[in-house]
Amino acid sequence: QIVSERLADSDDPKVRQSAPRLERALERAVKLAESTLSYGRAEEPAPHIQSVAVKAALDEAAAEALSSYPAIRFENRVGADLVVRADRDNLHRIAANLLRNAAQAMTGGGSPDGAIVLDGAREHGTALLTFTDEGPGVPERVKANLFAPFAASTRQGGSGLGLAIARELARAMGGDLLLLPSDHGARFGLRLPAETQV
Repeated sequence: QIVSERLADSDDPKVRQSAPRLERALERAVKLAESTLSYGRAEEPAPHIQSVAVKAALDEAAAEALSSYPAIRFENRVGADLVVRADRDNLHRIAANLLRNAAQAMTGGGSPDGAIVLDGAREHGTALLTFTDEGPGVPERVKANLFAPFAASTRQGGSGLGLAIARELARAMGGDLLLLPSDHGARFGLRLPAETQV
């Protein structure tokens, strides 16, 4: 889709004339793929909600997601006492996806030895976990459909499903996944119910 948008600005009149047809064909292909996925996809099982110590869970996700990116610096600033009510496996999937996306963006964007920083804070009965990277950030043209299936992938070979599934998992646990404002790089916020403090 991005390439087809650039073709509309081509100096060649034949290319400019073909660009709208290509864009319409791509839109039809995306709709077909969405329909196919919706028709044939397996439903996610109901989350098994339990108390999860966030810092350790995020360290485990980082060990998996960043194993192929040894130059990336990972800093987990989440307090050891922060506990959420979540499905442990779903939290792992969300965190691993966000960390892997950040590493890929940084490596492709010229910051292969940059840092990914995780923070966590309690806010009115919830926990907000933030994932901040030093990559190129999320392009403006992608932000509007960032969590829509197929629409948001900027990586060659990416399906555009990772963030859509991650948000779906977060919401199934009573939380949400958001893109937060950032002056540099990308910053995502994962909100989850916090364990009730005694």
